[in-house]
Amino acid sequence: MQKRLLIAGGSGLIGSAIKEMAIKEGWGVTILSRSAGNNHIQWDPGKQHISLIAPMTFDAIINLSGASLANGRWTPRRKKIILDSRIQSCATIEKYLRSDQLSAQTYIGASAIGIYGDRGSETVDENSEIEEHGDWLAQITKSWEEGHNRIKQLGIRTVRLRIGMVLSQQGGALKEMIRTAPMGFLGYFGSGQQVWSWIHIDDVAGIVLHALSNKEMEGVFLATSPFAVTNKLIISELSKVYAPSRFVLPIPTFILALMLGEMHTMLMQSCSCYPKRLVASGYKFRYPKIEKAVAELVGE
Repeated sequence: MQKRLLIAGGSGLIGSAIKEMAIKEGWGVTILSRSAGNNHIQWDPGKQHISLIAPMTFDAIINLSGASLANGRWTPRRKKIILDSRIQSCATIEKYLRSDQLSAQTYIGASAIGIYGDRGSETVDENSEIEEHGDWLAQITKSWEEGHNRIKQLGIRTVRLRIGMVLSQQGGALKEMIRTAPMGFLGYFGSGQQVWSWIHIDDVAGIVLHALSNKEMEGVFLATSPFAVTNKLIISELSKVYAPSRFVLPIPTFILALMLGEMHTMLMQSCSCYPKRLVASGYKFRYPKIEKAVAELVGE
């Protein structure tokens, strides 16, 4: 019998990649979406409503739902949307699981390495302490994980994936990093020495499928390459895949602040992650090194 997967946020960058890989591996995939469509179930997390005609059973539920951090300045209104979208999606799925209108054996909830805050030169893994501080991103992510944990309390195998900076041809951070390439240069931010924990989009999807099939995986796992690199190194490697190579220039912090407002702080933080539990689980990275990743994504 075909295994069944329900994805909340399945139309986004990560969700689309997971859907494609899951279908190739024989899963039947249904999307929780605000809009109607083939193999879609409509929902409204703000109203905690899912349009179900009858109870539905899935082998697994993946919750990626949440407003983008990069879609506009972080005004008080935008911050509320970002937080509420994450809390409401978790609460809606929890409500329907508690009432047995939805059932699943496995739940995978998206999280982010932003929960660690700015850690400087320190390397963190899944067992590292989450420090209490005033970092807004860290607080948002902590609240997000608390929503996932309430589903764990229902006795469902729950995996929380703390995802790093996702590199993809389809959008996200990479698209912004190479925006100036047609002008002959690429820019790194500030000193460029801030450490970024990144991951190729194919590995994000691969990790999710690995977690679905590995029943021993439970709790927190880092979805990052084992080899974090500085912002300047990423830009330098990107410059090499162009012919001719692009000049690498600094973009001063004050310019980023003028352009992005408070959002620029996200670009200046360091968080060097090592996915210790993920590696121990046996996952084999398709793109562990930044050189191979950018060559596949951008190479001409």
